[in-house]
Amino acid sequence: MVMLVSLQQASDHLRRDNDDDDNDLILKIQAASRVVLNYLKDGATFLDSFGDVEVDSNDNPLDVPEEVQAATLLLIGDFYNDREGSNESAQWVTGNLPPMVVALLYPLRDPTLA
Repeated sequence: MVMLVSLQQASDHLRRDNDDDDNDLILKIQAASRVVLNYLKDGATFLDSFGDVEVDSNDNPLDVPEEVQAATLLLIGDFYNDREGSNESAQWVTGNLPPMVVALLYPLRDPTLA
């Protein structure tokens, strides 16, 4: 599964003190990454020919634009801090991403209808 940010980047963003829930966080990284890629459609030009993200020796993604990483981290924060999905923010409207995520990703999006 594609991860647009590393586990360490997500941990730092969330200011976690331990790694007890690494597996849960990895799932959230993968889910947020997929949401971002689905939004970008063919605008995700940083993926390799296999649809993967190249990583360095520390598992840090290479060539993923900063705004894509920032948007992914914002989604991870939402997923992590509202694990039950019970505190749905007014920002989340069915079929739409939070405004800050859209603001970061919109210039990179392929505007196809599909």
